[in-house]
Amino acid sequence: MAGMITQLIDVMKEQVARHTELYGLSVEEKDAIVKNDIDELQKLVNLKNMVISQNNRLEKQRMSLTGDIAEVMGLPDKDLTFSQLIEMMEGKPEEAELRKVGTSLREIVEKLKEANDLNKELLDSAVEFVEYSLNALRSTIDPEPPEYPMVKKADGSGGTGSFNATR
Repeated sequence: MAGMITQLIDVMKEQVARHTELYGLSVEEKDAIVKNDIDELQKLVNLKNMVISQNNRLEKQRMSLTGDIAEVMGLPDKDLTFSQLIEMMEGKPEEAELRKVGTSLREIVEKLKEANDLNKELLDSAVEFVEYSLNALRSTIDPEPPEYPMVKKADGSGGTGSFNATR
């Protein structure tokens, strides 16, 4: 089982690295949003999608390893928690490293969540501004055709009418 724990630690370390990369891209994304740099924003979204794909693969590996460890322990894999795993490893050489990588993963996920929440707020504000600007622009456009005074006829009739260019 020690080999599986070592593999789990390695996968979690790689997840920390990918989440750290995502955090850096999220910070760059914030700058692109503030600068209204659409090209840079698109590039960053594409990079983030690649890193997310890598992280999804790592998550599947982690879940598989966790399931294997639970099976060795005779537990359903959904019942095995990280805390239980730490307790099982108490006093063993892998315990300190498992605790450390678990803490690192939890911290970077929290930082990433905060950065993404900020980016969402910035994007929501940008959308609100665009909607406000469009509404202001629409209110200045007169949907009715302008009316022009008609030339008075000899009998004094006339008035106003619309310009008709369909002759």
